[in-house]
Amino acid sequence: MALDASNLSVQAIWDTIAQKKQQVEDERRAAQAAAKAERDALHAAFNEREVQPEALQRIAAVVRRAVENGEKRVQVLQFPSEWLPDSGRGITSHDPNWHLRLEGFPRRAYDYYLKELQPRGFQLQVEIVDWPGGMPGDCGWFLSWKHPEEG
Repeated sequence: MALDASNLSVQAIWDTIAQKKQQVEDERRAAQAAAKAERDALHAAFNEREVQPEALQRIAAVVRRAVENGEKRVQVLQFPSEWLPDSGRGITSHDPNWHLRLEGFPRRAYDYYLKELQPRGFQLQVEIVDWPGGMPGDCGWFLSWKHPEEG
């Protein structure tokens, strides 16, 4: 309601303020709902992903660049820890069985690691890579390689 000479009163002022607050709250809720729907759609698409047939060539290219830069590990996957069934608690608590709770694409990625990369001598290091507001953020998966003499 627009304030003008025909409705000017203290009650009209308070009604206008209440309407504006309600409008702002409605817009905030709509934006939150849209953002949640987008995150849910991204999560669903991520979980439905398959490890692609060219994964080994892509991993080889990333590892080659890392080796050329003198690195001993490379990040191969990153996604929100909230997408894990335990929100990353198994990783942060260094649970040796963290991988048993994996589902969807992370499960398929882990199985791919076991089948294709672990037999080639790679180690998988999984960690929380950021802590927004003190809470676990993204989960990063890193492949590392040690010289055989390093043990």
